[in-house]
Amino acid sequence: MRTFRDAKTMAKTLRSEVLARTRADLPHSAALEIVARQFGFDDWNVLAAKITAASASRIVPAFETSGLELTDPRRATTSTIPILRVFSEDRAKEFYLDFLGFTLDFGGPAGGPGTSFYGQIIRGATTFQLSEQPYDPGHGATVAINIDGIDSLRSELADRYGEMGSRVWGPAVWVPEVQEMPWKTRVMTISDPFGNHLRFSEPLDPAARAALPRWSEPRA
Repeated sequence: MRTFRDAKTMAKTLRSEVLARTRADLPHSAALEIVARQFGFDDWNVLAAKITAASASRIVPAFETSGLELTDPRRATTSTIPILRVFSEDRAKEFYLDFLGFTLDFGGPAGGPGTSFYGQIIRGATTFQLSEQPYDPGHGATVAINIDGIDSLRSELADRYGEMGSRVWGPAVWVPEVQEMPWKTRVMTISDPFGNHLRFSEPLDPAARAALPRWSEPRA
């Protein structure tokens, strides 16, 4: 059953139905306003604020009902945390935890047993949140991650690729080489199985590198 958290999906469905039935192109903003009124809110801004608040507070109850252990939650290493859309909890964990070496900070069914996965992962000074829920992020994001030790990271992933590469990417994709860019930075871009891209960057300047975290030292 739809809830207010599905408002954006409902607005898209409404636009499609109106276009199919009347050939009228209902603006997306108007569709959002209509859906907000259907849920009893004055306008879309009020409903959007409620969705944001619900997203921020839904993690702990998920652990309480799922039986998972929650230890020291929200240990984010930065105040800005990208939320990446994923389509499979198992594949996301295999790629981000087993292959890339992140640690699961917290994660579980966002609304209790049987609901979509939402979790936070950490490695070094990098924190992501992963969501199966379609109203959180759109897929296809690119995240820039500045690190020291990019060659060590590539070597680590290349070694792991022999065991896991065909599972996380398929047989036609491999760990890319590190490339030196004209702006005095070395870059390696890794794609996840869901259309998101992680762009690892390491400056050539030793002083600039010294201030960055080393991904070659995974979080315990």
